[in-house]
Amino acid sequence: MADQAIDFEFDGSLKAYTAVVLPGFILTVATLGLYRFWNTTRIRRYLWSRTIFMGDRLEWTGTGRELFLGALAALILVLVPISLANFAIRQIALHGYRWVAVALSVAELLVFYALVGAAVMRALRYRLSRTQWRGIRGGSVDPGVRFGLAYAWKNALAMVTLGIALPWAMVSLWNQRWRAMSFGSLQFSAHGRARGLGLPFLLCYLAPVIAIGMVALLIWSGMTLTYFGYEPRTPLEWILIRLPAAFAFLFVIALIMTAYYASFFRQMVSNMALGGMRFRFNASAIDWMELFLGDVLLMVVTLGLGSMFLSYRHWTFHIRFFQIDGQIDTDDLNQSTTPAPAQGEGLLDAFDMGAL
Repeated sequence: MADQAIDFEFDGSLKAYTAVVLPGFILTVATLGLYRFWNTTRIRRYLWSRTIFMGDRLEWTGTGRELFLGALAALILVLVPISLANFAIRQIALHGYRWVAVALSVAELLVFYALVGAAVMRALRYRLSRTQWRGIRGGSVDPGVRFGLAYAWKNALAMVTLGIALPWAMVSLWNQRWRAMSFGSLQFSAHGRARGLGLPFLLCYLAPVIAIGMVALLIWSGMTLTYFGYEPRTPLEWILIRLPAAFAFLFVIALIMTAYYASFFRQMVSNMALGGMRFRFNASAIDWMELFLGDVLLMVVTLGLGSMFLSYRHWTFHIRFFQIDGQIDTDDLNQSTTPAPAQGEGLLDAFDMGAL
């Protein structure tokens, strides 16, 4: 019996990580991307093995072959049929049946969202099933079909309501996904609520509208045409003198959206539990913004080569701000009886939504 839960620790280093990821990155480029599945496995094994919980390290047991087979299956069973469906819809439209084509396009969009939802669920299930601590793994018995359907109609509702229902949809999907997951013999509980997200979402929702209105007012008043007295003489000058304002606009919008996401993530994690453990995530909007801006600068300065370090940055970021309260009875924590999927998160990877 553990008297008090211990937070996750990370004892890896950027130097050691570079020694792991750099050869894999070179091989990925040399094989035109084929090796990336095995490189992903190398990265996960390193990050998991340097993460400690209650004195024991995590272990990643997945393989590159599983990820490759999952991606190959998704390519054959999902992306090819979607491409054929797009071609058929275009042909129907060209033959004058436009409303039929529109209806089929809407149906295809809903199917696409359902597949994305299933991909999100199955990827989480796979990652938990390949994560071990003291020989115990996680998993789920949910194949992801119901979650995929819920993902489709809840996101459709958010779009139909012009985004007003988005916080409810995000919270509902988070709860549904994590309630289907377990670790060992313990089931996750998730009871997030959208009530506390009202003000952050309102700011996120209204900020672009207000900003666009202000720009329209300035244009109508003639101020932006001369840029406060200065008349641009060439199209290049017209663009350059407005770049600072454009970047400031984008930065403010990004900060407001990040503040909403930080509030959402913090509330969702704080309303989750596993056995006697409760979770917290204390990153603020500024912390998230520093992470995202650091990613952008890293990619720009290195001309994209810095992408190999994004996994390290994001993993250590989550470990740093993730905290656990309560206790866990390790004597009652038995091995999971959930089936372990044979393939990796190929469907999620096919939609280019893969994380670590």
